[in-house]
Amino acid sequence: MTDNGDLAKTISAALSDYLKPAGFRKRVNSFNRAANDGLLHHVSVQLGPFDPSGKHAVPGLVPDLYGRYRVNLGVYVPEMNRMGSPRASWINDYNCQLRWGLGDFMPGGFDQWWDLRDRLSVEEVCRVLATRALPHLDLFSSADQVLDSYEEQGPRAFGPITPEAAALDVADLLIARGRRSDAERLLHAYVLSVSLGDHTGHKEYLRQYLAERDFESLGKPLQ
Repeated sequence: MTDNGDLAKTISAALSDYLKPAGFRKRVNSFNRAANDGLLHHVSVQLGPFDPSGKHAVPGLVPDLYGRYRVNLGVYVPEMNRMGSPRASWINDYNCQLRWGLGDFMPGGFDQWWDLRDRLSVEEVCRVLATRALPHLDLFSSADQVLDSYEEQGPRAFGPITPEAAALDVADLLIARGRRSDAERLLHAYVLSVSLGDHTGHKEYLRQYLAERDFESLGKPLQ
């Protein structure tokens, strides 16, 4: 019987037909492509977790994802490194600051998991990847494009799971691009929004973040 790992390899091989001509390199079930300014594009096949007990699946609420897969896409921006830099040159999904699932590019924009044994699902995945997902990644092919997207759409430009603290990542990118005054304006607005809430731990982190970048004066509303 074919195991899930072998099926995932088959799906990755099908994706290669679209990704390699687009400049991606393959490693196991993931792909990387170099863009401008040190950015890297990422695509990978993620398998659902094995849960033999079934304890984590709740009918109607939490599905059993074993035997299913999703496709992750992301963009890694080297200057957005406040959470640390990757340990290796190969970029994984969790290294990316901008992240999407392939289902985000389908009608309804939901978290889509496909059956590993459904051959028709591979055709759908490849079609959505080629016609919608890859053109979207192309919109983030330089640092300036990343900044422009954030300016137009805010945190949601970086994907549905992007936290509000993405403003700090954008500020780091602005500083690296020599746009320190723009970073200051962004951080001032972010500090004011944080100061209105009860986020003691994050306020302390934010004060440290500002001090490390010589923006201590912006932290006064956090007192």
